[in-house]
Amino acid sequence: MEKISRRRFLKGTIALGAGALLSIYSDGSFRLALAQENPVFRMRILHTNDHHARIEPVFSGNNPVHGGVSRRKALIDKIRRETALPTLVVDAGDVFQGTLYFNQYNGMADLEFYNAMGYEAMAIGNHEFDKGPQALADFITRAKFPVLSANITVAPGNPLAGLIKPRTIIEKDGKKIGIFSLTPEDTGVLSNAGAGITFTSAIEAARQQVAALKAEGAFTIIALTHVGINVDRRIAREVGGMSMIIGGHSHTPMRPMNNVDFPPYPELIAGPDGKPVVVVTDWEWGRWLGDITVAFNAAGTVIDLQGNPTEVLPSLPVDQGFENRIAVFRGPIDQLRARVVGSTAVDLDGSRANIRSRETNLGNLVAEAMLAKARNSGATIAITNGGGIRASIPAGPITVGQILEVLPFGNTLALVTLTGAQVVEALNNGVSQVESGAGRFPQVAGLRFTYDPSLPASSRVTSVTVGGAAIDPNADYVVVTNNFMLTGGDGYSVFTRGRNQVDTGFILSDVVEEYIAANSPVNPVVDGRIAIGAAPATTPAQPSVPTPATLPATGGALTPLAWLAGLGAAALAGGAALQRTARNSPEEASNPTEEVAEEVVH
Repeated sequence: MEKISRRRFLKGTIALGAGALLSIYSDGSFRLALAQENPVFRMRILHTNDHHARIEPVFSGNNPVHGGVSRRKALIDKIRRETALPTLVVDAGDVFQGTLYFNQYNGMADLEFYNAMGYEAMAIGNHEFDKGPQALADFITRAKFPVLSANITVAPGNPLAGLIKPRTIIEKDGKKIGIFSLTPEDTGVLSNAGAGITFTSAIEAARQQVAALKAEGAFTIIALTHVGINVDRRIAREVGGMSMIIGGHSHTPMRPMNNVDFPPYPELIAGPDGKPVVVVTDWEWGRWLGDITVAFNAAGTVIDLQGNPTEVLPSLPVDQGFENRIAVFRGPIDQLRARVVGSTAVDLDGSRANIRSRETNLGNLVAEAMLAKARNSGATIAITNGGGIRASIPAGPITVGQILEVLPFGNTLALVTLTGAQVVEALNNGVSQVESGAGRFPQVAGLRFTYDPSLPASSRVTSVTVGGAAIDPNADYVVVTNNFMLTGGDGYSVFTRGRNQVDTGFILSDVVEEYIAANSPVNPVVDGRIAIGAAPATTPAQPSVPTPATLPATGGALTPLAWLAGLGAAALAGGAALQRTARNSPEEASNPTEEVAEEVVH
């Protein structure tokens, strides 16, 4: 019988048809029962994704807001102590890149903590290739858990040859849990995989792995993916045989994370066989700990689940052993962070939502620094990808550490001669995926442009001016960019077709540091160099409903009548029950925390 705390009592039930029953509780949680079966197996799954070297908590100014591996460790240990169920702990990729800890330790510091937290499987994300194959090979070799991807092919002689496994089977209470992983197909564009590594179809790899795991006797199959929630949904709809997808890459908060209303945690999608597929992801940076308990029938199909992600707040206890090790790792980091190189009179905006969708003053500063450095080489235009700008800087002194957090990749300045038509092509690539927050969004100097997001992706740029005059499609322009983009990174293949390609060797972070030191206090403004054209007034198209089952959001005000259309389809599909209970659950935070958008990650 379900335990109900004093804070939580049953307010009422609603019959939804097809035997489905929705129970609503006073704290805003619910139980959705769709299958009247007794489970043969239950398991609790704790999951994270897009850690991005967040060994320390995420800070807003000087105040910790979320996360940190020390509190995560204490929380995982607490859950393991308090639950009688078998527990699985997994990560959906992108452990690498994002703070100075990665610059200094190449993922080895993160790995020490992941090994100690008892992770049992990890997907390979695109950022695992940021320092080339050797850094990932070192990580895999020292990991005490399988590091997986089923859609990566490695040529003989590569440091990663023989190291990447497509799948694993983990036994829990005698049940074989099959797990396979997927990496973004465009990782070769997004990162620095290098020669000899190819990324194949995620959909086809998923089909192959499901078949292989079934042949190996898996009781149920989990896809541990780093391909983004939209691809996860497509996999759920098109590939049968999985019970769950635990994802990453898109940095998607699920309700109640970050106070969003949609998607809910978890999301339920009917697969091609009509069976439910549970889709979950855990936002980013260890801000929350994903936590879901799943019950299965004898066929390995989900028939009941409880979703209870926990916000990793500063008020949670820490693991003292981890705190001691962090202090050791922090020594060189603090020395690096501390040196002041200049100052800014204003906050410099590098937030993920802005840097990938519009002009920002930090984007302007970086682009202007690039152009100033390259002007003696004839450059008149600077174009850099917003996804390479990883943090904001508050008004006040600017240190080396802050600049390295803004620009952690070690990219160098590169020069290329393009025609005006090719410049426009580059800008069109830059705004082609603005809806999805892709890192290719261009931050620029030396030109102004307008784009209309309602137009086809390849032709959204409606005007470009250089020096106050319309760009000449036949004229030549020397463009300064970064070495990643020069080789076609982030879809800028047009740069590979340019002439006079030169990698200058100047490190971008050093160039920006030099510019700030020479111009402090810097005071960049948003001056309208990137404008969004008015889209035609049209009635928005109603989104299609490709999935016959979506679970309602957990937490907050509940409006049962708004659920009925979605839940009716869910009941007919017949799949799962959602139950958030007080049993075996960490204490929920009473006050949600505001979003702190300070760094950007592909």
